[in-house]
Amino acid sequence: MFKLNKSTLKTLVISLIAGVFLFLVCKFFVIDVARVDSLSMSPKLKLSQTVFIRPITFFTSKLKSEDIVQVLLPLDKKDNLTQKGLFFKMIIGLPGDTIRISKSQVFINGKPADINKNLLHNFVIKTKLQKDTAMFDSLGVTEKYLIDDSCAYMVTLTNAQFADLKSKGITIKEHREDSGLYDENIFPNSPNIKWNKDFFGPLYIPKKGDVVKLDTANFNYYKRITGNFGGENLTVEGNKILLNSSAVVSSYTIPQDYYFVIGNNFDNSIDSRYWGPIPKKNIKAKWVR
Repeated sequence: MFKLNKSTLKTLVISLIAGVFLFLVCKFFVIDVARVDSLSMSPKLKLSQTVFIRPITFFTSKLKSEDIVQVLLPLDKKDNLTQKGLFFKMIIGLPGDTIRISKSQVFINGKPADINKNLLHNFVIKTKLQKDTAMFDSLGVTEKYLIDDSCAYMVTLTNAQFADLKSKGITIKEHREDSGLYDENIFPNSPNIKWNKDFFGPLYIPKKGDVVKLDTANFNYYKRITGNFGGENLTVEGNKILLNSSAVVSSYTIPQDYYFVIGNNFDNSIDSRYWGPIPKKNIKAKWVR
């Protein structure tokens, strides 16, 4: 019968510990795997797809525009209605950038973003026959939903695909919100700021060290950042801004960098249009392309 001597046993234990250590180092500092749990990054990342990710650490390269990252939800303990978990989104706004969305098109620092050509939007197609799948297959339409009994379908397409179908005589129209229409679910959740998912901003993305002026006009923009993320309690009484219900303040120093993220499946994504800028601490990993 084979017996382990003390020297062999010691070698095995050391090898096992070293193997576990190396595995954990790779998982938390080098590379890991994750599953895509939503359609918000479709078609780039498909639902239930397994992908490689690189954890955000001191050794990770700097976050860049168009990086696809894992965002930890909820963003803070007060978000009790937000789905919990890690979700993939794309960074479009870096600390110090200004984001604006007009007619579903993204503008960064006043210029149209290159990513607009890849974003999916909702359009309505009218067909002669219900469930005319042959037509959709021939047009390359993969995501479609019947929305009423008059043979109307909601489809997700890029703007180039929309223009192509329209040029072929297909009855198709854009499906988006109107300018000035207030959506209570959209940041900063104030009826005085009439933004929606298709008309949003301009919004400045704070960076660490920014000293922002506080007043009753921009109170709603910074209440979430100073309160939920910064651990402070910002309230307004008359024309005064109170920090922690006592000190009257007129400015606030931003404690960390913030980012603006969206989903590639633009009209079907819950993202920074709903949450506002997200703190860097909630970005946990980058997708390895």
